[in-house]
Amino acid sequence: MGPMKRTEIPIGLMWRLRRIAAGRRQQDIASFVGIPTTRYSEFERGLREPSELDRQLIEELLPPLPTVVSCDDDSETVLA
Repeated sequence: MGPMKRTEIPIGLMWRLRRIAAGRRQQDIASFVGIPTTRYSEFERGLREPSELDRQLIEELLPPLPTVVSCDDDSETVLA
């Protein structure tokens, strides 16, 4: 078995995973950023590109994903 290729995860999906892991609602994130919930939902679904300011504010609010420890070889993997 060869090395696994790293696949780029779309930013909207990453935000969704981070938001759910943090126990936050789309409403919570949208309210903090000052945008409608529908717009934030469009970011997560990849239907709209966030502005640089929206991106900065969302990144500031969402915590990173937790580190996953593999049982096979004791190596750590970050889901980002």
